[in-house]
Amino acid sequence: MSTNATDNTSDAGTDESARRYAELNIGDEEFVIYDRENHQAWIQSTLSLDVGQLR
Repeated sequence: MSTNATDNTSDAGTDESARRYAELNIGDEEFVIYDRENHQAWIQSTLSLDVGQLR
């Protein structure tokens, strides 16, 4: 993920991002999305959406 974030969803399905980022369902409909290369980079949410649904 770059420091210059955009809303371009065409990059969302690349093989690199699929390998680098992972999702965990930690119960009670709570999710953690994390960076496999930087274990300090993660976000927790009670909602998970497919990137294609954002437009």
